[in-house]
Amino acid sequence: MNTTLGTVLIIDDIPLNISLLAAMLRNAGYQVISALSGREGRLLALKEQPDIILLDITMPGEDGITTCRILKADPRTTDIPVIFISAVDSIDIKVSGFTNGAVDFVTKPFERAEVIARVALHLKLRDRYVAAVRKEHTILDKLQSAQHGMLVKPDDMPDAAFAVSYRAVHAAGGDFYDVCRMKDDSFAYFIADISGHDLDVSFNTSAIKALFHQAVQGNNSSTDIVCSINRGIIPLFYCNGMHMTASFINLDRSAGMATLVNAGHLPVIHLSVDGSATLLEAEGDILGVFEELVLHPLTTQVKKGDRLFIYTDGLVEQNSESMDRMEGISKLTTLCQETAYLPLVTAVSTICSRSFPADVVPGDDIILLGVEV
Repeated sequence: MNTTLGTVLIIDDIPLNISLLAAMLRNAGYQVISALSGREGRLLALKEQPDIILLDITMPGEDGITTCRILKADPRTTDIPVIFISAVDSIDIKVSGFTNGAVDFVTKPFERAEVIARVALHLKLRDRYVAAVRKEHTILDKLQSAQHGMLVKPDDMPDAAFAVSYRAVHAAGGDFYDVCRMKDDSFAYFIADISGHDLDVSFNTSAIKALFHQAVQGNNSSTDIVCSINRGIIPLFYCNGMHMTASFINLDRSAGMATLVNAGHLPVIHLSVDGSATLLEAEGDILGVFEELVLHPLTTQVKKGDRLFIYTDGLVEQNSESMDRMEGISKLTTLCQETAYLPLVTAVSTICSRSFPADVVPGDDIILLGVEV
């Protein structure tokens, strides 16, 4: 069975140049395809997906610089290495070529050893890049599975009567939520938005979960629980310039009371059983920055059938150029009211799907957590 070292696409308006390069490359073990213009070459690159492209700069009509720029702008061809071939050896041309996405230059007249060496080098670099990307995707997939695995599901705690929708922009998100029983008919609901979306943020969510459960199980007050979480994350966050906003709700269904501690987070939507909606706003410092927090908890009465909605800013800032945060909150509140007749699980999923249809990619992580009293 014949095997090749890879497929090389040559784009040059001079047939003789194509013939010379093709002979060199075929003798070295490469498969060669060719095109006589930039547009033809782009179409061929889309169809055949070559491993590397040799592209002439000076061509009539669409020159090589333009062709390269269009290839790099298309996600279907952006990762194909492009080596420019040119009789022009000026610094300005080279700078323009590199600026528009080329990885190297080969100057005419062609030297066989140079052509083969440069093609082999950039194919090797591409292979290493592809391998690194695959490895990163594998790591992120595992991290995503681990992160989602530690998030409590409504079926895990039916007595907590909550529903949640979580959509991360990246494989592993920077938003986090948790639910925990405090005592008898009292439950703690926690949602946080950690600055950034890199791997460090995702690794920190496991630490936050542990801190949350430890603080809740200590039978502390709502304010003490949030302060305890803050003390635990400062060593993780402060040196990296990170911070976290959060909302904590202690809901005591038997007493008909909900206590909100808000650490720089968005207001909670309180949807009364009669359909009216109120924003619960409690002031408080963000977490991970200050050793001593200033928090102003808010306690409100709730009735059976009331709903509380906690969320992260990705849900209300999806169109930052045309809609400010308060307009986004207003629209979210309206959606909560319009879906009040639906079961909580259906209401939460409907609210999120109306805010972000499946074909719309959000600009930030999204969490909507609904609680029914």
